Amino acid sequence: MPSKNHDLTSNSPVPAAPQAVPTMRPNALVTCLASSMLCSSFAIARVLDPFIFGSFVGNSATYSVASELGFFVQQGLNVTLSPIPNSTFGYATLLDGGYDLLVGTVDNVVNMRFNSEKPFTVVGQLDLGPDLVIAGAPGVNSILDLKGKALMVDSPTSGYAAVVQKVLAFNGLQLGTDYTFQQVGGTATRFELLRNGTLADGTPTFGTLLTYPFKTHPPHHLTPAVQASTASPPIPILARVSDFVAPFFSNALTIRSQDADPSSSPTSPLVRAIAALLAANRFLADPDNKDCAVRAIAKDNAISRELAEQEYASATNPVSGETSQVDFDASRLGLLNVIDIRMLVDGFTGAGPSFDFVDAIQPGPGLLLDLRIRDAALKLVKEVKSGSCPLPK
Repeated sequence: MPSKNHDLTSNSPVPAAPQAVPTMRPNALVTCLASSMLCSSFAIARVLDPFIFGSFVGNSATYSVASELGFFVQQGLNVTLSPIPNSTFGYATLLDGGYDLLVGTVDNVVNMRFNSEKPFTVVGQLDLGPDLVIAGAPGVNSILDLKGKALMVDSPTSGYAAVVQKVLAFNGLQLGTDYTFQQVGGTATRFELLRNGTLADGTPTFGTLLTYPFKTHPPHHLTPAVQASTASPPIPILARVSDFVAPFFSNALTIRSQDADPSSSPTSPLVRAIAALLAANRFLADPDNKDCAVRAIAKDNAISRELAEQEYASATNPVSGETSQVDFDASRLGLLNVIDIRMLVDGFTGAGPSFDFVDAIQPGPGLLLDLRIRDAALKLVKEVKSGSCPLPK
């Protein structure tokens, strides 16, 4: 059977997006306008092009740096961050043109493209799974403590549920024999129920996978390990996914396949947005910029310096962070690990038993991994002097 790794850019049906509109947040213009380091007078004087950035991961460290240090404005963009409430809404809205760029798990894209031939294209890899953890309720202190218990998941057939199965299998626990799944909802809901120790009906909770990011109150976008360790009482971390599955391609820069060819508009808002993110990611990766990056993360998320330092450490983790791949290159092994784990839950029934995954993940024009936008953006990257920072101390 063919791999279905063919060009999906032509006349694919587009589902109507739901009508609800998430809260949107414009990027910081003040920092750029106050600083001559990043923003030329031309960039300040020109009318900024609007750009809608849909994101499951909220204010990632790369986004925080791009927003707070003016990389978006430097590229002539007025970026609005639009948090995505759920996958159905997010990807339908992207196809409908409601987002210019979406950041979400590559597992979603692989599922929809390979099973249903949905016209989504990945133009780069943002991270390799920042601090994904299996956490326990207070009093559950090890993976083996989960034997005979039910673990909360968003869906028993999701890629992340398969991650839980993989990690627990390494510890000798098998789904259906040693533990079960209870379908509950999103990460924020599961976190609160885990902290409370019971579901609304009084059923005890024991453990779950915490994925990045999720909101607490106040609405911080923090990595699971940081939120678990700062909860009151602290949530026990039973296992880090990166200790068992690595590399693990997590969040992807995703667009509509019809927008993947930059040849007719090599300086389009999309290309410039990726250029801004590339510059921000390079800035984040430079150890000499740590202090400035931490301040940008703290300001953008309205969190303390201490928490921002933990976020910075997670973002720059060489195994799972946002700077683990150069210039958003995609980890082939990381993507194969995502596919392998989804196979555990029969996650490719639509693709068929003879589907050629190796062929399907080769990068190229019109394919799942199409890096032409990223390559065009590399020519527009505007970097700053190492160690420079426009933010006040």
